[in-house]
Amino acid sequence: MTDVAVIGGGVIGLACARELARSGADVTVLEAMDAVGHGSSARANGGFRAQFTTAANIAFSLFSIPELEALERSTGLLDMHRTGYLLIAGSERGERALRAGAELQVSLGAPTEWLSPDQVMARAPFVRPAGIRAGTFCALDGFLDPAGVVAAMLDEARAAGASILTDAPVTAATRGHVLTHGRGELHADVVVNAAGAQALAVARLFGADVPVEPVRRNLAHVLDGGAGGGLTPMTVDLDTGVLVRREPAGGWIVAFANPADPPGWDTSVDPAFLGDLAERVPNRFPFLLDLQIDPGRCWAGLYPETPDHHAIVGEDPGVRGLFHCAGFGGHGVMHAPAAGRAIAELVLAGRCDTFDLRPLRPSRFAENDLVVETSVL
Repeated sequence: MTDVAVIGGGVIGLACARELARSGADVTVLEAMDAVGHGSSARANGGFRAQFTTAANIAFSLFSIPELEALERSTGLLDMHRTGYLLIAGSERGERALRAGAELQVSLGAPTEWLSPDQVMARAPFVRPAGIRAGTFCALDGFLDPAGVVAAMLDEARAAGASILTDAPVTAATRGHVLTHGRGELHADVVVNAAGAQALAVARLFGADVPVEPVRRNLAHVLDGGAGGGLTPMTVDLDTGVLVRREPAGGWIVAFANPADPPGWDTSVDPAFLGDLAERVPNRFPFLLDLQIDPGRCWAGLYPETPDHHAIVGEDPGVRGLFHCAGFGGHGVMHAPAAGRAIAELVLAGRCDTFDLRPLRPSRFAENDLVVETSVL
């Protein structure tokens, strides 16, 4: 018997457990794998940013980034680097979208800067300058170690009293919240579906539905012999969708997600990935063509995506006591503190005072009331 069962031991599930346990709830996390954080959390790029195009995502970022910094100060596990994100537009349409996003971010308190082409080059002299129209930079943004976030959340959830069960896949559930899992049976007053890419399967155990689909994201670590200096901003070519940044130990992280890649569970590297990069990196990052990309240093992970590229946070409209906290796409690591706070307030107080969760409510899909996030990296 537990007050709250959290299904999923990735970074979102652990953040929910940590916040709920700190607020006095008896919490049990049920993780299907043999260790926590081995799903999408383990394959993440580690970026965090305030440069989104909707108020909901910006609010989650502005709350989470200081919380992650506090977690780094208290644990020393996150290896945070505030290098900023540099977004570059080379088309008139891209420039308009970049301007609208920057204006919204600034209006909500993010210190986003508008950059001329010369200012873009000053921030990132390694990019190809031809055709740059404008850029934006936010000093709040940067990257961290996703495994460190998982470890810190796990330690603090346990310290607050949460129980963490691994090798415990949930295989059946009742609407009365009796859960059958790999190590037995558990009755919970409330259930939180934080199952990441598996959120739809978990919802269906209760006769519910959430439109979360797994979408593959490919990345590469490109070695450069230690050349190129220190860290760089997370630099995004909005024209092609390619992003690059320097690693602390050297080399470059390069990422690209082909929008034509259909949803699926395949976490092997897309055979077309290196060809996609060869076609796209000359637009802004031609220096990468002179470096050898080792297929053995490429990997892929799953984005748990929703139709509007927003998370689903709230009580299921048809199953009382079932709360969804899933569908974060590539934003789970960076938005985990906000997700945990939102769920704790909803579960324990019956409402969320910290955030406006209306754009994230589960019922929005049936109501066809969507606000679409366009900054999907």
